[in-house]
Amino acid sequence: MVFLPDDLCATILSRLPIKVFTSFKLVCKQWNSVIESQIFRDLFISQHQNTQSSSWSLIKGASNRTEFLAHYRCKTWGLERSLESYISSFISHKFENQRGKYRRGSVVAYSDAGFVLIDVSSYRYSGSTFEKRSLCVANPVSQECIEIDVPKAFENSGIFWPFGIATRTDNGVVISYKIVAYSSKSDVGYFVYSSETGLWSSLPYNFESCECNYTISLNGNLHWLSHSNDELVSMDFNATTMESGPFRYTAFPDLEKRVKFKRACTTYQGSLMYMNIVSQDNDDGSVDHKLCVWRLESWEWQLISEISTDLTETYFDYFPLRVDSLDATTAYFLSQKHQRLIAFNLRNGACLLRACLLHSGGPILRFLHHPNGSYFYSFVLPQWLYRLPRQHGEKSVDII
Repeated sequence: MVFLPDDLCATILSRLPIKVFTSFKLVCKQWNSVIESQIFRDLFISQHQNTQSSSWSLIKGASNRTEFLAHYRCKTWGLERSLESYISSFISHKFENQRGKYRRGSVVAYSDAGFVLIDVSSYRYSGSTFEKRSLCVANPVSQECIEIDVPKAFENSGIFWPFGIATRTDNGVVISYKIVAYSSKSDVGYFVYSSETGLWSSLPYNFESCECNYTISLNGNLHWLSHSNDELVSMDFNATTMESGPFRYTAFPDLEKRVKFKRACTTYQGSLMYMNIVSQDNDDGSVDHKLCVWRLESWEWQLISEISTDLTETYFDYFPLRVDSLDATTAYFLSQKHQRLIAFNLRNGACLLRACLLHSGGPILRFLHHPNGSYFYSFVLPQWLYRLPRQHGEKSVDII
């Protein structure tokens, strides 16, 4: 292949999964140049845009993470393990005892660029003496990471909670990212770290904190549910002229109707989605139950699907998990009572999958643990391997 022109070399390599061709950059300068080029990125994304989804996982908790649903072995990434196994391997390798110090890392947020935000506590003498806190932005698959110091006032404090990371991308490259953190000190409030400046800044605005600390990172913004569960709170980093600063409040579209599930959102190819079963009384005394799906467009909810299926029966005890990452007509539901996963077609209401997956160990979609409650992190890998931007003195750690 040394004698092949770059365009033909790019065509061959673009047919391989991300996990495979990234290691080829070490073969020679030509291959590294080809794989790092914009032409190769465009060619790879074009080749894999119709493949069966990307790797994703649904995860409960932070320090005590539990992965209960995993999708992997897809053609885009070629991963043979679930995403949680990569996260655990990275944390185990990165934050182990070193020269009398003990470091503990807890994942506190996920981004749509495939990064995780880790809250790091450092101790001396086998964990008996607290030393300092820092944050780590990492790609658990490539094991590339950057460490960031917390604001000086909170280095030795437990009243500082990072809860979100938003990434801004352009043409296959991460341009910047922002980290949002909260302090319980009333005179401080919220902080934002910007990779463009390398600095923390305080927010002079009051806004409602996130429900259960579960945030959704999407298109450079952060979203979370209000404590009242009746509106979506969004942090729009592009909004600089609003009276409320970067914050937007979007009421859910079914507030005046009876709904079956506690409200929660999911994502689909760069869009925020919300689904619920809505009940409406008719004049003849009957009740209609319909599964409704909305998509957030220009900060308004647009109804994109409304069907009647077995899902809408009163005895139905499943709750929604997510819309499939590539197929907007497929949604996954889970029964806490029967520990059963099902998938439904949102166009015709047909059941696509109805099987107990506790013992299946399937090669593509695997049910690992049964979750308690309906709040969880959705970690979805993008269609391309994004690199972390390094600037303003951030500590770079070599890729393993």
